[in-house]
Amino acid sequence: MDYYEAAVADLASPETWCQGARALARIGDPRAITPLVGAFNRAVEADKSCLLDALRALGAGERADQLATSENLRQRAIAVRLMELFPDPGRLGPLTTIALHDPDADLRRAAARTLSLQKRTPTWEAATIRMLAADDSAVRGEAIESLALQDSRATERVLLDHLEQETDPSLVKKLRAFLASRLFQRHLNTNGIFVKQICPPDSRAYLHPPWSSSPAAPMLGTWSTRG
Repeated sequence: MDYYEAAVADLASPETWCQGARALARIGDPRAITPLVGAFNRAVEADKSCLLDALRALGAGERADQLATSENLRQRAIAVRLMELFPDPGRLGPLTTIALHDPDADLRRAAARTLSLQKRTPTWEAATIRMLAADDSAVRGEAIESLALQDSRATERVLLDHLEQETDPSLVKKLRAFLASRLFQRHLNTNGIFVKQICPPDSRAYLHPPWSSSPAAPMLGTWSTRG
């Protein structure tokens, strides 16, 4: 067993993985990124900072772009994990591509979740809006939840427009509840009423426009509630 293989073997146990991680960082072989991520992903309660330090020393974040385009599913999954561990606005493009187009459903959804954890910038918002066009309803759901956290009239308009196109009943319900709650809150704030007492987070208020009876139509009109 050579020095590299011995260091990788040390990653098998939390008791020795810091020793192995430091050795791999000194060796500088990028092959070590895969076993280091594997060790980091283990569901054990132990200090993992040394694993992150080794990954950083190996330039793992910078290698994520290359791994993201691999034909190997495991390498693409490692890329998504690295983009979570080492967030960078420059990697929003590869993350969005995986979320929209990867053939593996679990990885698409992991990429969408990772995108939701990135720094919220105008570029991030544009990437998240792109995910509303995903074929995968779970990916669209991640995008809806992320955009709903933006305190912006512009994102409200985006979600309102998307409501007309959304086909998943659970996401239609989520969109309607969010938009109704946001508009209801704005109305109550204007009238000086304490919102949290009147409009709980799971509000079932729905807004129906007077010009349309369609339940999926844009919600700009009169208020009603459904039990």
